[in-house]
Amino acid sequence: MRFLPLCAAALLLLAVQNATAQRRSTANLVLLPEVQAEIALTGNDYVLVGVNLVSQVNSGESTFAGGQLRLGYEHFWTEHWSWGPTLRIGSDAGGGYGDFLDLPGNLVPGALLRHTGTVGGFGFSQRLAAEYAVVTNDSYGNSGNRAHARLRLALDREFAVGSRVKLRPRLSYEALTYLRFQRDESQNKERFIDFGNDRAEVGVRLSPRFDFTPWFAFQTQYINALELRDADGNLVTGGRTNLRSPQLGLDLRILLGKNATSANRNVLPTQH
Repeated sequence: MRFLPLCAAALLLLAVQNATAQRRSTANLVLLPEVQAEIALTGNDYVLVGVNLVSQVNSGESTFAGGQLRLGYEHFWTEHWSWGPTLRIGSDAGGGYGDFLDLPGNLVPGALLRHTGTVGGFGFSQRLAAEYAVVTNDSYGNSGNRAHARLRLALDREFAVGSRVKLRPRLSYEALTYLRFQRDESQNKERFIDFGNDRAEVGVRLSPRFDFTPWFAFQTQYINALELRDADGNLVTGGRTNLRSPQLGLDLRILLGKNATSANRNVLPTQH
């Protein structure tokens, strides 16, 4: 457990460093509803199938522009440690529909390592993942396939409301960075963290087989934009820039299988 404070401190330091950009731009609200089916296996193991839709709200009108299919399996080898393969299939390589908007790749296999525990009466989890984003039908001019790593830290606490309903408020932050293997000197210099996501949610568990989670998040894409200067050499636009996107979502989850009703089962948040 000693590495947990160091991991959290390093992620916080990197997030603060990336937040010191010279310029910020905020996009329109994005709607992200998702439906999940989770098949409960023995222990806390599970198979996940999820489908989401993405809609960007413009002037009070919205259009669902795409979506993503998420598949996963997670195996718990102890009470606190688990791992598993994941696969995300997007409807459009250039849209980046899913966990991070504008992240290229419509076929994204990966693997995760998760640790769950408690800190001061709160549930604390950390999720480390490595993925490889493959672009198969790109019409947006993205620069090929790329590997990336992700780290998510989260705090939550569960409250009982009556004899059946349980509420689970939760805060999380996730950072994504491209894995840069022998990048050419001629390529544009990128930020150390490429994407970040702050999320607040309240999970509502109505029964062992059904729960829903409304959530709100701010996603940030950290870029080095092309600099434009005036005649006096003053920076007009470009440089270190943070592109922010507010997101509003609703996750609906159905737990299937005879093990879903086990009283000892540890149910993960809908943000797997």
